[in-house]
Amino acid sequence: MAGHATTSVDGAPDHALGQYQAWRAMNGAQTALDLAWISIAHSETPAAHRLLPHGEPSIAILRRRDKDGDLAALDLVVCGPYYQGKHYRPSPNEELIAWRVKPEHAAVLFGVAPRDYGADPHVAAPARLKAACQKTLNLGEHGSDADILASLHHDLMCFAQSGKTKVGPEMITAQWLRDSDGRLRLRDIAARLDVSERNLRRRFADHVGCSPKTYARHLQITAAALAAEKTATPDWAEIAADAGFHDQAHMINAFQSAISLTPKAFHAERRGLL
Repeated sequence: MAGHATTSVDGAPDHALGQYQAWRAMNGAQTALDLAWISIAHSETPAAHRLLPHGEPSIAILRRRDKDGDLAALDLVVCGPYYQGKHYRPSPNEELIAWRVKPEHAAVLFGVAPRDYGADPHVAAPARLKAACQKTLNLGEHGSDADILASLHHDLMCFAQSGKTKVGPEMITAQWLRDSDGRLRLRDIAARLDVSERNLRRRFADHVGCSPKTYARHLQITAAALAAEKTATPDWAEIAADAGFHDQAHMINAFQSAISLTPKAFHAERRGLL
């Protein structure tokens, strides 16, 4: 994304795997959008791949081209969240150009309540949000991925200004969990915020769409998966400890529950996409 500073991302992607690239937003801690990503299936028969479980929805430009390269579909869609790992097979020559939304802000600022999405890989965005992103949709027919990403960021940030977010303990909790990759305990967070665990758990589920425990577990699984992905021979005990699991067995159980694979099997599957 070098040369496209308006996207709030810059340089080489922070993560790349197969057809997927992602950039951390440079000011992501201060805004509702924290990650930009692009997924491009340059094939008439794209392979299926497994999505990590996560609690964050994304707002994306979806476009597809036919075998002659002509635009066949263009829409603004919401992708996720996915509370269980699932397989996704892109349509032929499908592009998704997206910004990930912090789930605690999604409903208030964008009209996208996380609990209402995720049954399908992507669904049409609300009409009001789509109207606000019309400039980006117009650009989508011929614009480059980088220009669309920049325009979408601008449209979404302008749209978010119409909403007002009251910073409550559930929002602070969600950010702290992300900052710690899910390693903080809810009782410690509740004590620091001087609120009851029960009230915090209820408020969190209402705003984020899942329990703090589920959200934290997804963050831990993602941290472990991305750490393992960096090498062909991971040190699984070290990865489990760094990701905040009690031990390697605890990590294996978490992966099997959320993804239906052991960490080793999931790692082999992901490495096959490199």
